[in-house]
Amino acid sequence: MRFAKLTHSVLKELQSKGYNVLIAPYDCEDSENITWKAIAVPNVFDWLVALDCEGITTIPFQEPNILVIQDALLNIDEEDLKGSVFIEE
Repeated sequence: MRFAKLTHSVLKELQSKGYNVLIAPYDCEDSENITWKAIAVPNVFDWLVALDCEGITTIPFQEPNILVIQDALLNIDEEDLKGSVFIEE
């Protein structure tokens, strides 16, 4: 287990291991140093719709921060990626 700075190469590494989404707690106070956890969901779109429709929590405004790995690789410049990711090895 290790923490790695969030970069495109780390995202590609995670993607090659089958992960497709990063999540972080809703209450992260430091948006520049957010700590992400990689997860794999069967279908990202369906998962996001389910979050929107059903909610991941019963407490309003406490949904996690979400970063879809493929979207981040295609649409976020390297210098705009923030935080670190917990990688299980």
